[in-house]
Amino acid sequence: MESLEELSEDEAPKEHQVSSTLPWKLNTKEIRATKTHNYFTQTKRTENILVQVAFSVGLSSIWRFPYLCHRNGGGSFILMHFFMLLLFGIPLLYMEMIMGKWLRVDNIRVWKQLTPWLGGIGYASILVCIMVSLYNSIITTWSLSYLGNSFHHPLPWDQCTLVKNITVSDLSCLGTVSHQYFWYHTTLSASNHIEEGVKALVLNLSLGIFAVWFLVFLIMMTGLKMSTQMLVFSVFLPYILLLCFLIRGLFLEGVTTSLRRMVTTELSAWASLDLWRQAGGHVLYSLGLGMGTIILFSCKAGGDNYVQVASLVALVNLVTSLLATSVIFIVLGFWTTTSGHACVEQSVSKLMKLIDKGVLPQDAKPPEDILLLPTMDYLDWINNLPGYLQHQVIHFSPSCSIKAQKEKFMEGPGLAFAAFSQVVSLFPGASFWAILFFIALLIIGLNNLINILEGIVFPLQNSISVFKNYPRMLSVRPAAT
Repeated sequence: MESLEELSEDEAPKEHQVSSTLPWKLNTKEIRATKTHNYFTQTKRTENILVQVAFSVGLSSIWRFPYLCHRNGGGSFILMHFFMLLLFGIPLLYMEMIMGKWLRVDNIRVWKQLTPWLGGIGYASILVCIMVSLYNSIITTWSLSYLGNSFHHPLPWDQCTLVKNITVSDLSCLGTVSHQYFWYHTTLSASNHIEEGVKALVLNLSLGIFAVWFLVFLIMMTGLKMSTQMLVFSVFLPYILLLCFLIRGLFLEGVTTSLRRMVTTELSAWASLDLWRQAGGHVLYSLGLGMGTIILFSCKAGGDNYVQVASLVALVNLVTSLLATSVIFIVLGFWTTTSGHACVEQSVSKLMKLIDKGVLPQDAKPPEDILLLPTMDYLDWINNLPGYLQHQVIHFSPSCSIKAQKEKFMEGPGLAFAAFSQVVSLFPGASFWAILFFIALLIIGLNNLINILEGIVFPLQNSISVFKNYPRMLSVRPAAT
């Protein structure tokens, strides 16, 4: 009996010890589960912020803002854009984030829940997404075209292209920079004279558009999702490249004048309603306001401080725009400084070196007094050369404009591509830099297209039964209500 009592007394502390360690084990599991949950929540928030930042650091900042700034007077447009960004850009961005966070529905149902008679706004946002996606697909196709040409050595835009049926009077390439000529003649397949424009369907761009949409279709159908590393890559790579371009551009001629023009503001421009309209329109376009994509992003987010997130996205958008615009204005100043008589001197010097090396015959030697004559006389001299010599002289001419150019001698959507191709050509191993830069532009363009199309497909999946049969058409679905 005593032994049984001793045994029972020995077992009692063990039972008490096991019962006392059980809560500690449960607490450890709860702590680990909490840490894991917090880790995944924080990762989700980080991915959401990176997606929104990558969407804002898009083609609107690198491509559209610089040419609008150049066309509308530089500093005046920058100040108006900054004012409109503070006035309604950040507030509307914050409002869409809060709507998506609180209601956690798509951009069609969100308006129906707020006010039923405003449900048509959701359908209108889908139409906006469709138009913007078509617009962005064309820009992405241009990036794909430049990427394909980047694998050539030397780069095809560094020299005037030899045209098979060139006429004696066709000196368009010498009348402008070869990078601009490449944009009009090769990329857009314009006629031999830039002024005639595009008169036929461009086969390579048409095939490029089909290729871009096919890539987007594959990505969305397979449900391919960008990892956090790819998001970081797509956000920071453009900054690294733009900083490299800016540092290299600071050593070019005319940098001081071009940057001064960029920050110069004219008070008379503030009275232009068209300038206010363009600045406000770009704020809406660059931040993706009114398209439903911000609402869609916010559905997937955690409990973020949306005031900070909206301010961060707007700040990144503004910094990227200013950085890209600085590079392009520096290139424009370089083109202006090296045009006219300076280009003639550079061309004559290069021709004399090629003649001394035996690359060109003695018949290609310019007249001795050519530098004392007006610049257009140099074009007349080339115009009077035999056809075979004219081909060679044009091909070996440096990338500068014989005609004296002003600061606004190129405007329009092709400005960014021509300017960035010029900067890329200044680096050693230019083909590598060109491939890297246009791959970055292609990734940005595809990422923007997919984000915009998500704002179309997901609401249609919820409202049209046909699309419910294809749930994999959306790579990333927001959390359900």
